[in-house]
Amino acid sequence: MLSLIASTTTLIFGAWILESLPNNRVRVLTEESQIGKLAKGLAETVPNPMVNGHQAWLDGLTKAAKK
Repeated sequence: MLSLIASTTTLIFGAWILESLPNNRVRVLTEESQIGKLAKGLAETVPNPMVNGHQAWLDGLTKAAKK
């Protein structure tokens, strides 16, 4: 049963730290771990949709902060 669960489950863990810096700056640190078949498939995809999605999120944060 455990091998069936392991082979059909995808686990994604993410963490974000937003740090206030001098001169009206902010540092964004992210860490993510992906485990499972879906994650392996995404990691092998070019262009990588997870990397592109994270970049879009960071671009959105930058745009919102500049308003």
